[in-house]
Amino acid sequence: MTNSVTHSVLRDDINIILRAALSAVDPANAVAAHARRVGPALHFSDGFSRDLNDVDRIVLLGLGKAAVPMAQAILPMIADKPVQAIIATKYGHSSGAESLRAAKHLTLIESAHPVPDENSIRAGNAVWDALGGLSEKSLVIACISGGASALVAAPLDGIRLGTLRAINTALLASGADIREMNTVRAAIDRLKGGGLVRRAVPAQVVGLVLSDVIGDPLDVIASGLTNDPSAKNILVGNNTQACQAAARAAQQLGYAPRIVTTALTGEARTRGREIAMSARSGQLNLLGHAPGAREALIFGGETTVTLRGAGKGGRNQELALAAAIELDGATGEVCVASFGTDGTDGPTDAAGAIALPDTLARARAIGQNASAALDANDSYPFFAALGDLILTGPTGTNVADVVVALRG
Repeated sequence: MTNSVTHSVLRDDINIILRAALSAVDPANAVAAHARRVGPALHFSDGFSRDLNDVDRIVLLGLGKAAVPMAQAILPMIADKPVQAIIATKYGHSSGAESLRAAKHLTLIESAHPVPDENSIRAGNAVWDALGGLSEKSLVIACISGGASALVAAPLDGIRLGTLRAINTALLASGADIREMNTVRAAIDRLKGGGLVRRAVPAQVVGLVLSDVIGDPLDVIASGLTNDPSAKNILVGNNTQACQAAARAAQQLGYAPRIVTTALTGEARTRGREIAMSARSGQLNLLGHAPGAREALIFGGETTVTLRGAGKGGRNQELALAAAIELDGATGEVCVASFGTDGTDGPTDAAGAIALPDTLARARAIGQNASAALDANDSYPFFAALGDLILTGPTGTNVADVVVALRG
């Protein structure tokens, strides 16, 4: 099999594995699996239920990159009641939101990620206002997903948008992990760190949470919007589910799969190099599989990038670029692909990228310098020139990242 044919097969396999991972964490299905309407009562998977005949007002919040499909799943269960819906999601992530018009009052706001903008403030104000003046008979259903930390902002008095943006930009450039970033965000915001729940008192708040954070900590996901002892929080989906589906798909394709970790962290370029070294050296064969077995290593989590240059890219593209440098000239069927499950890696329209043994050779042929691109954090144009970006468009879900290493 020629290299071009081999690489085409690897690309096809990566695409199948990626699609399987995304399908497993479809937000609408995830919500529907944890909430159902039976007669007048709304039942949740943790055993909690609420008789809607005893509810005078429902506030439905959809906050994050998966806000629209999560809210779409819950709205038919409550649409016969007075519902005020506030939906805040990322630009380009509100496709299909027309069905939310069933709410008696709907506010739909698209805002910026990962650095908040004016619409993030609008979204924060809308949520704050909607939660004011509720009663003990009121019910707040908060569909929370990753990205809400930037998409919904209610900064403390005295903190202007310019300052808020500067803080977020500095955090992103620092190499801080998501826990560290969201700890800072929660400290300067009225809604984060459980502020959403406190604002809604005395109403009951139920949080349906799609996790994009390693370990699923409620105080970190979306900066802990519903992290309060008085709130009912139900985890509806996470990165582990995506990785398990990726492993099943790899097995169906004839690979012997292994989920190495769902807690991948650290510098993207360092992890990319390490994963590629394992794949290139044949360390995948240390997994106890039969000699010559086709193998797949699955990693879930979220790496970080310390900005050194002014280029364009994201953590998944940077991981893939470092992997491509390590794979340069490797023999055999081997590749590394890294992608964000939300479909947008950093401030780009790509989910990630794929690295192959001939990536650098093809790059050199068109005047692209991989090392220079990595030094400048400029992975996006590098892979764009080669046609090796993973382009899914906004997926409607968000459970952090998945990295796949295949060896034939």
